[in-house]
Amino acid sequence: MGLSLSFIASQGPDPLESLGLSADGKTLRAEPLPPPARFVAFELGGWRVVMSDDHRFASRERVSTAAQGGVAIGVYMEEHVMVSGAFGAKDGQLTWSVQHDPEQGLEHLDVWGEPPGALASIRERLLAELQEEDEVDALFSAPLDLAASACGFHPHEFEGEIDLTILSVASKDLMKMREPGLSADPGLAAPAATAAAESTARPGFLARLFGRR
Repeated sequence: MGLSLSFIASQGPDPLESLGLSADGKTLRAEPLPPPARFVAFELGGWRVVMSDDHRFASRERVSTAAQGGVAIGVYMEEHVMVSGAFGAKDGQLTWSVQHDPEQGLEHLDVWGEPPGALASIRERLLAELQEEDEVDALFSAPLDLAASACGFHPHEFEGEIDLTILSVASKDLMKMREPGLSADPGLAAPAATAAAESTARPGFLARLFGRR
């Protein structure tokens, strides 16, 4: 399908205002993928999910903002160039990130902080798939699978219709998009323990196009 999207799932105070969004009162029962509007929100298993058809929406800054007074997980995916990433935050501070850029190798995973414990088994499973089909970008799914292990929503596995709330932009300044970027250190206060990142000297597609942030 060639999806390009991102979402932020949060538990805690409603993040809409702090994200620069507002609900306009319009709801519909529909499949969430692809999003039927630029921004939609829905409830799933105790998480409030805000989704955009722009993969740049779930930046590490917005994930941190959505985690004020609670926790949040952000995911971005761009299937046209097969880059993906997931961020986790608590009480306004980023705590982990896992990102994949095939331009740095099909086994590439950029890991920072303390991601959920499911990462090890997810990575092992996907590397096994890569060995079986060495031209398939299996590690693209790692950030998506990891986020789903925590918040329960996976763009490739969700089926059926759900109640969606259409959102509108309330603050253009807050909604300025910036590329999530690929970096082992997201530039915020480092957690007590930092996982070793797999890195190469050659910058990936997004880094070359937009510059590292």
